[in-house]
Amino acid sequence: MNFIQFSILLVLCFTTIRCSKILIMPMDFGYNSRLMNMLKIGNELLGAGHQITVLVSDNIEEDALYKMVERDSIRTSFEVIRYPMPPVDQTNDENSLNQDWINSMIEAGSGVENLKQFMDIFCFTFSQSLKVWDQIANENFDLIIADEGMHSARLISASLDIPLIIYSNWGPMTADIGYVQRFNLAYVPAFLNALTDTMSFTERVSNIWEYVHLRVTMSDLFEKMIAICKESGHGDACDNIRDSPKTVSLVFINRNDALHYPAPFMPHVISLEGFFMDKPKPLSQHYADIIKQAGDNGIIVVSFGSMFRRLWPELRSIFAKAFAAMPQTVIWSYEGPRPEGLGNNTIVNKWIPQQDLMSHPATKLFVTQCGAASSFQALNNALPTIGIPFFWDQFYNCRLLSDRIKSGKTISLKKITSEELQRAMEEVIKDETYKENANKAAAIYHDQPIPPRDKVVYWAEYVIRHKGAPHLRSQAANELNFFQYFLLDIVALVCVVCIIVGISVTVLIKKTIGFFRNIRKNKID
Repeated sequence: MNFIQFSILLVLCFTTIRCSKILIMPMDFGYNSRLMNMLKIGNELLGAGHQITVLVSDNIEEDALYKMVERDSIRTSFEVIRYPMPPVDQTNDENSLNQDWINSMIEAGSGVENLKQFMDIFCFTFSQSLKVWDQIANENFDLIIADEGMHSARLISASLDIPLIIYSNWGPMTADIGYVQRFNLAYVPAFLNALTDTMSFTERVSNIWEYVHLRVTMSDLFEKMIAICKESGHGDACDNIRDSPKTVSLVFINRNDALHYPAPFMPHVISLEGFFMDKPKPLSQHYADIIKQAGDNGIIVVSFGSMFRRLWPELRSIFAKAFAAMPQTVIWSYEGPRPEGLGNNTIVNKWIPQQDLMSHPATKLFVTQCGAASSFQALNNALPTIGIPFFWDQFYNCRLLSDRIKSGKTISLKKITSEELQRAMEEVIKDETYKENANKAAAIYHDQPIPPRDKVVYWAEYVIRHKGAPHLRSQAANELNFFQYFLLDIVALVCVVCIIVGISVTVLIKKTIGFFRNIRKNKID
């Protein structure tokens, strides 16, 4: 932190009632939207006059994409605590050049199966982050805001008695179902399966299976972490790794009514409405010239997020040939060897001003993998989309765009061809219905009583003021057992009463019939 930033922070601390110390704990698997959005939460709170410390791995600042997008923002903006992580082997990294790994994730299909492939990494990150325990304990933080995947935050919160806010980049589809409870699986998707709130019988069966599968998977993960935790000598506080939904103050989720299906939420679940959206900036002369040369045909913006900036030869060629066949100029965020079939109309770059391009009126279409950030960008800018999901929440988000607000089409990656992609792009651009639907959804999205970034600051300060928010969390919903929660004990009582009454009535009828038979028999005799 330089002298000017320190001076500004000092002035803000003296001009506010209390300058609080807040620990931000992103999930650090390299630079991606999850980490980027957590840093934006930190920046908002920093701007509100609070002292922000970020816990990250000691190799994040060597990440190529981080250097390109953030430069050295972590070190210059925040206090930093670093935990040790081994250097990344770029030749065997879990990225889009590792086709075997990508294929295994795609073939897994289920979000839970994808999650299981990361369980060892979760455990390893958990154990490494405990190595800076003393640094954290000595800081006397007033609040922790942590990515839901940063499980060590649960232990720190319980052990040091610090209020905890969990952030879910996946919106309501949290991996720990206790944070955002699925109150009725008949119309609420259990996890990242691409289901709507109107399910067929088969889909409801699949949804129940996903729910049970997720509970078992997360239970296994928590047991492993609790074992690691207790071996490290943290005692009963380790149980909060599993029980955190019963103690967490708030849950921040990426969600908006225009995009997501309606569902009931507890008061401590706060929708942040795409708080991470930046205001568009004027384009550089380079991109302004590209748009001018595109003329009336306009441009298509293509981005597959932080993980899919490099693609294997077959897939990148399919994309390149489809883009080459379009009359529009295509601007593609891509890093890697030149794709076979790349057209003169396609401009590739390691980094593009994505938000600024998407807000430009010349942009006709957005081709995306439907990550959380990309989906909100499409919604915010009223852009028709072509969704090509790879894994995780991308199937669910693509379904929201194509089926919920009907602003685009979704194409399966497994059987994609250049011809199919070209036809889909042409249809979405030419059929004005897609743009009209995108405009309607954007109007709903922008009609908000409180700016999303103001909500972040308000609720964080709310938790600090009240030293937690247990009054917003339903203890009953967390403490009821299976039989009580689903009223099976009441059903059992009703069944027992009905059986007793039924037996009693049957016996009474039999006795009455026997009585009258005896009277009749006596009269005959």
